[in-house]
Amino acid sequence: MLGWFSSDRNNPMNRKKLSTIILLILIIAVSVLAVMPEKMVDHDSGDIASELEISESVDGNVTSTSYVNTEGEVTDAIDMGYATVQRTRNADGRITEEFYLDAEGNPVKRYDDYCGIAYEYADDTVKITYLDDDGLPMMRSAGYATIVRTVDDNGRAIDDYYYDLDMQPVSCNGYYGQHREYGSNGQNNSVAYLDRDGQPVCSTSGYACKRYDRDDLGTLTAEHYFDVQGNPAKAPLGQYGERYQRDENSQIIQITYLDADGSPAPTSVGYTILKRTYHRDGTAATDMYFDEDGNPIALSKGQYGIKHSGKVSLLLTKSGNIMLCVDNILNGFPAMVVVSGVIICILMLLLPEKVSVALTIAYVVFILYETLMFRETGDARTNFVLFSYADRFFAEQSVRVGVINNIWLFIPLGTGLYRNIRKKWVLLIPLLFSIAIETTQYITGLGIAEFDDVFGNTLGGWIGIVVAWTAANVRKTSMESIKKILQDRAIPFFKNKIRYVWYFILVVASTVYLFCNHFAIDKINDASLISTVFIIWVILLVLPLFTELEFFGVKVKKEVKEAVEKSNKEVKDSINNLQQLVMQIQVSNNATNQLTINGNPLPSETKIEELTNEIRALVKQNKGTEKENTKENVSIPEQNVTLFKIRYGIEVELRECLELLKFESKIHITIIQMANILNGEGLLDPTITDMLIQTIRVSNRAIHGEMVNQKYVDFATQAYPQIMDALQECKNRIKTMI
Repeated sequence: MLGWFSSDRNNPMNRKKLSTIILLILIIAVSVLAVMPEKMVDHDSGDIASELEISESVDGNVTSTSYVNTEGEVTDAIDMGYATVQRTRNADGRITEEFYLDAEGNPVKRYDDYCGIAYEYADDTVKITYLDDDGLPMMRSAGYATIVRTVDDNGRAIDDYYYDLDMQPVSCNGYYGQHREYGSNGQNNSVAYLDRDGQPVCSTSGYACKRYDRDDLGTLTAEHYFDVQGNPAKAPLGQYGERYQRDENSQIIQITYLDADGSPAPTSVGYTILKRTYHRDGTAATDMYFDEDGNPIALSKGQYGIKHSGKVSLLLTKSGNIMLCVDNILNGFPAMVVVSGVIICILMLLLPEKVSVALTIAYVVFILYETLMFRETGDARTNFVLFSYADRFFAEQSVRVGVINNIWLFIPLGTGLYRNIRKKWVLLIPLLFSIAIETTQYITGLGIAEFDDVFGNTLGGWIGIVVAWTAANVRKTSMESIKKILQDRAIPFFKNKIRYVWYFILVVASTVYLFCNHFAIDKINDASLISTVFIIWVILLVLPLFTELEFFGVKVKKEVKEAVEKSNKEVKDSINNLQQLVMQIQVSNNATNQLTINGNPLPSETKIEELTNEIRALVKQNKGTEKENTKENVSIPEQNVTLFKIRYGIEVELRECLELLKFESKIHITIIQMANILNGEGLLDPTITDMLIQTIRVSNRAIHGEMVNQKYVDFATQAYPQIMDALQECKNRIKTMI
């Protein structure tokens, strides 16, 4: 791998690969940064307006109204979103500007949107412009910057029209304005949506008009939906209206969904009643689902409700606890989408081909599950505006998460497709698959059919194809190095440390889960998920403190376990020693049946002298005896001599490399073992190692007197210079390391 970057980096093809790898790394990094959650807000910590007093000061035409605590300190009212509002008035006493400040006097966004409002008055109109923290006009998240409002003689709002920063009409949820009507009691009893020409138009919610029911105090108790012709119309959940129940703070705590006759009826997702709780700052905390009789009801993914955690929605169980499911993990930890995508891509690339095919098919099923299966049906909804979220991408984390999720949903798909189908036409599959999904969503009402989704999915699929293309074109040596690292280091490490890693994961996961749900840990009185996790967490924390445990009558002592582990270690050491002894008897030639005893010591000098004397005695004994001339030179084929020289040269270089490494062994090491040692240290390229081993096998045949095919001789002769160059480079590397 190192050699690929160093020796061939000037190759244009390799520069292209390197640039692609860097680009992919940047995509991963940008994706993680884009989905990082914004600063968490504690919706229950602080004072609300009813708990504070109001202090007012006047400076010229500016009136500052502040919330103060019992000590007279300016304090943020968490339900209002500010501590002080500064109102500037004109000569007629009308407010021309109001600006919101926190307790330190800094501009603060109200409803996480605007910091102030400017008013301009004409005869029967008011121009309302929303301001940023610098007091300049800004676009609201709703899609407009200015409202031009007409009022009647009583100052009541009649018509509103929406404009952008250039005072051009803009559409918000399908309409350009709205018209209000009032009853004899002076209460607003209907709102109609208007097009650019001021004519009634249906909004993206499916209706053109809302009519209100109010009680004697003027409090809104119900609303009903109608189309342009005044006929009952369905809203996105299939309801024709909604009835409300409120608490003492006038917050809606129950919504009952109505049919065209105004009677309770199930929505398209299955529930008839929604019950809502609130945080102290007035934002929604939980929504729970019920049927008409008030019985809890589960929706498509088994959830009985949702918890609003900032801008994240988490699925809840029947008892109101957070469900343990994939959706909650991905929603609660957005970066897990990227991490999961990277892991799946790596598995698709490294696993055997058949397993990779099966994993790709399983991933296609997962995509269908996330985009189509178990989704609630509704009216067909579309968004054919490409890059419709571009203006909010950097401002809103929820928009960034949606875009990144669309891209990363298809990256593993592209990787798996190209790994198994290396054809150019595979580029069309992500595009066609995404179009098929969006078309199905449009026909069935399963979600919103959007061009943005098609673009994000297709882009993700193409990125995945680039990932697989890059992996396929990286040199074989790089992949072998990665596999060797996994086999020799990563996998053994996890095998040996899996208990500790698993224990650590359990402790961290349970701790994070309990921290996110700390508000619910008040008593352990049921078999809910949070209660179970809490008990497991306590056991995990106290487990290391005990040396003896008793569980269902079985006692386990740490001392016994440690003794067993010690015995196992001793047995393993003994086995290793036996293996070293067995290794002394090795097959020196894979192509023959000859055995050599390696590692035996050389004969002593005394033994040599004894053998020499025996030779002299034999010579004297045979002196004068007519024998066939045995001194005749033995004829050795030239190819055998060549192969012997090759083997000898390689062995000399290998031993010099090991000497530089100061490698010591109690037993004799074969040439092949020496090559594998250098390869294992990352000093000898795997391809060169394989070439060296095959050359030695060819040479061994010649050394043992066999005639070798000329094709093998030519191979060894051509490989020899490459091997020697590689071994010389290996020695140079070792010298630089010393």
